Amino acid sequence: MPDVATFDWLKAQKQAEGRRQITTVLSRIVPQRLAERIAARHGLSGNMADLPDKALARLAEQLNQWTVTPVGSEGYRTAEVMLGGVDTAELDQAAMEARRVPGLFIIGEAVDITGWLGGYNFQWAWSSGWAAGQVA
Repeated sequence: MPDVATFDWLKAQKQAEGRRQITTVLSRIVPQRLAERIAARHGLSGNMADLPDKALARLAEQLNQWTVTPVGSEGYRTAEVMLGGVDTAELDQAAMEARRVPGLFIIGEAVDITGWLGGYNFQWAWSSGWAAGQVA
């Protein structure tokens, strides 16, 4: 929630719905099980109305600064392609160059291309990189 005034949001929730559980309120911004873990980690339980503003301020600070760091990978055995990215209509198909930003080449999984499992994403990354490299 880096762009949200989380403390103000929590206080407004406390004011408007003081009888709601903290986990119920948190589950509006994160999945329920994660809301439960966050509340437990911060020692918060019960109704919003019963939580001191100081505790909500600490919670808000943690939510605004929360980062996730991957701890590992399952490797290529379970690797899959990603979905989404730059729309292909925004690119010159021969050069992989952005139509709106000359000199910007977009390749691989940064482009909205999906394929079957089995190495197609690797082939796409190599091929689109090669095409962009020929022009760049």
